[in-house]
Amino acid sequence: MKIAFWSNARGKSCVTSNLACISVLSALSRPGERTIVFENHQNIINLGSTLFSHNSENVVKEADGYNVEKGLGRIMKSVERGETLPEDILYSSTKDFLGKRLFYIPTDEGKNPDVLEYQLDRSCIPTMKYLERYSDMVLVDTSSAPLGSSRKILQQADMVVVNLNQNRQMLSHFFRNYSSIRKKAFYLVGNYDAQSELSRGAIMKEYRIPGNRIGTIPHNPRFSDAVSDGMTIPFLLRNYSCESQNENFYFMAAARESAELFCSRLRAAEGKGGSTWEEGDGLF
Repeated sequence: MKIAFWSNARGKSCVTSNLACISVLSALSRPGERTIVFENHQNIINLGSTLFSHNSENVVKEADGYNVEKGLGRIMKSVERGETLPEDILYSSTKDFLGKRLFYIPTDEGKNPDVLEYQLDRSCIPTMKYLERYSDMVLVDTSSAPLGSSRKILQQADMVVVNLNQNRQMLSHFFRNYSSIRKKAFYLVGNYDAQSELSRGAIMKEYRIPGNRIGTIPHNPRFSDAVSDGMTIPFLLRNYSCESQNENFYFMAAARESAELFCSRLRAAEGKGGSTWEEGDGLF
């Protein structure tokens, strides 16, 4: 299954940290499955920087054979040439976590962004389909900028996780302009504030979203610090089964519920064989 994480609000909806959180929690709840994650853009704060740091615990991250230059660019070149990489070579281009259940494919940070986008615009769809052969889920952190590769990823994704924020103008902008995405959307409200008048319930009511299609990742300064320090996985593992008196209990309960809703929607999409929409539907 191909899942795009995306937002119409550039830089304001916690797309990267939401994807990191959901990918880890869903991997923990689906222990027999493999998940591959990557992004279609370069950023100082990326999936790699949120998932691991040089100080992360060895139990979380594997220590062997990681080389950023063996990442997404290498895989795309192989796909363009029609080559089939042996599984061990493919996975040598990734960084793996959680006992080889979660794999991150880095982009080359030294590559010119225009060159990266040129490659992605040509190869993102066959690359996603190729990666599906080696995993149960392919999750893409998709840039909200009007890139050709973003448009193609959103068109071909079986599900789009739309990352919302509690801003009325940005909510109205999305629900006015992206009807095609709504057909296969699951919604996440990142940095969620339960005290806002735009609560989950209010958003559901105003925009007619069923309760099983919207989750929240609450604001939590300790989670934010973990993301900044590359300690997302240790934080989630440490607090996964925390009790009600723990200061992170509310965050974990909401995040785990969101992951469960995400997995439920994923199973529904799998039952329907995924979905795409026509080239003529407007996106950007």
